[in-house]
Amino acid sequence: MTATDLVLHHYPRSPFAEKVRIAFGLKGLHWHSVIQPRIAPKPQLVPLTGGYRRIPVLQIGADIYCDTRRILAELERRFPEPTLYPADTRGQADIIAAWADSALFATALGLVFGINGDHFPPELHADRASFTSGKFDGWDSVKMRAQLPDLRDQFRIHLLSLSDWLTHGDAFLLGSAPSLADLAVYHPLWYARGNLGESEGLAGYPRVLAWMDRVASVGHGTVEELLPEQALETARLCQPVMTPHPAHNDIAADQGQLFTEGMMLSVTPTDWGFDPVIGAFVSADHESVALRRDDHDVGTTVVHFPRAGFAIARI
Repeated sequence: MTATDLVLHHYPRSPFAEKVRIAFGLKGLHWHSVIQPRIAPKPQLVPLTGGYRRIPVLQIGADIYCDTRRILAELERRFPEPTLYPADTRGQADIIAAWADSALFATALGLVFGINGDHFPPELHADRASFTSGKFDGWDSVKMRAQLPDLRDQFRIHLLSLSDWLTHGDAFLLGSAPSLADLAVYHPLWYARGNLGESEGLAGYPRVLAWMDRVASVGHGTVEELLPEQALETARLCQPVMTPHPAHNDIAADQGQLFTEGMMLSVTPTDWGFDPVIGAFVSADHESVALRRDDHDVGTTVVHFPRAGFAIARI
């Protein structure tokens, strides 16, 4: 293992991890797979992140990237070709991805748990109820089942819109090459298809299924299995690549104060998984923020977050 190797902490059925795995395939990357538990506790992940336990997490040496938005931005920075934004599609792709990661994903997730909730173990329901602070009716199977007619209707509306979009005849959503838009729209449908098959709506939209198969054919790149203990040891042996402090700290405009290097901050997701990460401010721009942490088990890490969807507060 080296300080530049890509290590993805994930589990196989994670839809958001599938989004990153397809990005590895699109860019033709070699990466290391560390399987983490589906539910808390995650004792071999939180030493790296400082408490953040959402999946996936990308580790590069002692730099830890949280949330798929930050992970994909870092992959694009380090490996710009093939790009996630072919033919100047950045704005379009980002808007489509925001819709897919929220509305489409929530509908697919609700549909899966509404139909299959009785088959999931009680500890998964309890974990997700805590994780989402009561959203999705507290992951109560009976209550979620009652929402199935509305969820099926919403899923059909999403699929109809996507099918209409695909009438342009291109292989992918924004042209002849796959983009971030394809990765983001694909992963909730991949999750629904994998758990429910095609009978819950997908079978009625052959253009969508054909497009899904084209995205799946991108693959996952080349992968090598890695034990969690090896990933922790890699962090211990590496030093984070300290991001230069930007000349313009635009967090100041958001908070009415200037955050200086070393100031203690917390970063907390605002949608679900409200586990704050506390660390010393390293750097920020309008898209990302980075905190330095010193952990007894792994030493010094820098944990990177996107700005969108996260609250930043001074400690």
